[in-house]
Amino acid sequence: MSHVRCVVLSGGSGTRLWPLSVEARPKQFLDLLGGKSLFDATIERAATIPGVVGVTVVTGSSHAHLVREAMSGRDIQSEVLVEPEPRNTGPAIVAAALVSDPDDVLVILPSDHLVLDSPAFNETASAAVSIAESGGVVAFGCVPDRAEVGYGWIRPGDAVEGGFMIAEFVEKPGAERAAELLSEGCLWNSGMFVARAGTILEEVDDPAMIDAVTRSVSERADGALSVAFLEAPSISFDHQVMEKTSQGIVVPLDAGWSDIGSWQAVWEMAEKDKTGNVTLGDSVVIDTTNSFVRSTSRRVAVVGLDDVVVVETEEGVLVIPRDRAQEVRGIPARFEGNDHHR
Repeated sequence: MSHVRCVVLSGGSGTRLWPLSVEARPKQFLDLLGGKSLFDATIERAATIPGVVGVTVVTGSSHAHLVREAMSGRDIQSEVLVEPEPRNTGPAIVAAALVSDPDDVLVILPSDHLVLDSPAFNETASAAVSIAESGGVVAFGCVPDRAEVGYGWIRPGDAVEGGFMIAEFVEKPGAERAAELLSEGCLWNSGMFVARAGTILEEVDDPAMIDAVTRSVSERADGALSVAFLEAPSISFDHQVMEKTSQGIVVPLDAGWSDIGSWQAVWEMAEKDKTGNVTLGDSVVIDTTNSFVRSTSRRVAVVGLDDVVVVETEEGVLVIPRDRAQEVRGIPARFEGNDHHR
């Protein structure tokens, strides 16, 4: 059996969870639901995957200290690769493959996702590892419970042992198209993948990408990739490999997954009271239903509102209807551009 190595991708600024998630401390390092950070939960989940021998974390220079702090004292063998600047998931995964044995099976996990059912996840991961040992490039396709427009989708094709050939990737759809995809048995694209390190490098049909990342890895010092990394094109692993490979296989995952990509998603995954409210910190609600209220530095009271998100931090205060939670992404830039008075 091949060795299994987890690759944890820890980039991004988490702007959709402003004002709690900010560039200096994005969402993966935050305790969003009153437990542990998403990064800690991801590392703990990675350590329980059958056959795992170690973890490679790929992060940016501005967050390297947070990653090293979070990895300190853990029993599992780990390596931290630090990008000089972000270049999307394609180069990051290539770098992780290059520091692995070609026969290692890499389980690629974003650090900012939530999985509620770890045993179910491990069962699916084991099936994916078996497929990858035979040369497959595997995507976890989460079983949907709604016509979600915030995720990409995967259309399963012919059945194979352990999963389905990937027939099509579908970009984030509109509401009508999402309803069609749900009715047709399509799956959410989770952004989690499994493949042998050697297979990944064989599937990247871009010699310039391989050359740039290889040089950056060979020239790294204390985990910091050299500036040669910046010569690699900025491209996602989905576009670089998954949408082109003839070996793409999707395995259905039903394990309480969410990318926690909005305050709506946080509300959905949190434990609610009998009126559908989530209240964290020094906050109270009166005559309010189905809302998320979180305070971190001041008292917050919400009266007579339904289906809202109210988040208070020293960074700022957000008040928004839950069904418009995706619009948070652009708010930090509006403040930085002195555009917030419009």
